[in-house]
Amino acid sequence: MRKITLSNTQRTIWMVLITSLAVAFFAGLIALGLMFLSPLTDPLLPPRGAEGLGEAAIDAFVWSAFPATIGALGLTPFVLQRGTYSWLEAAVAGVLAFMAAVIIFPFDAPGGVPFLAFAAGLLMIGMRALLIVAGILKS
Repeated sequence: MRKITLSNTQRTIWMVLITSLAVAFFAGLIALGLMFLSPLTDPLLPPRGAEGLGEAAIDAFVWSAFPATIGALGLTPFVLQRGTYSWLEAAVAGVLAFMAAVIIFPFDAPGGVPFLAFAAGLLMIGMRALLIVAGILKS
């Protein structure tokens, strides 16, 4: 089987596109999982009122598309220059992008912000691993 070679510009475009959608999707799944543990995780998530679990998960997907895109754009210079980024750079980009999104689009769960910022960093580390396995980023 022939190995496909990508330029760093192509790697960057694919990284931004995939990260913007996949991280938001995984964030929606994590939010749904946390909502299933509702009595335990209520301080971590914004109150959802009378809306159902599916609608709340879609709200989480839509809200998290902004920090996912910001995080991917923050990693763009590394991919353009080296064709990859480290796990630490991924974690920092995830946490900073989440915090920027909380400042711009606040939600009513101040007790959960540190935990959710940590989860955003872990999501970006997982996304890096997924992109390396897919052959988009260099290992």
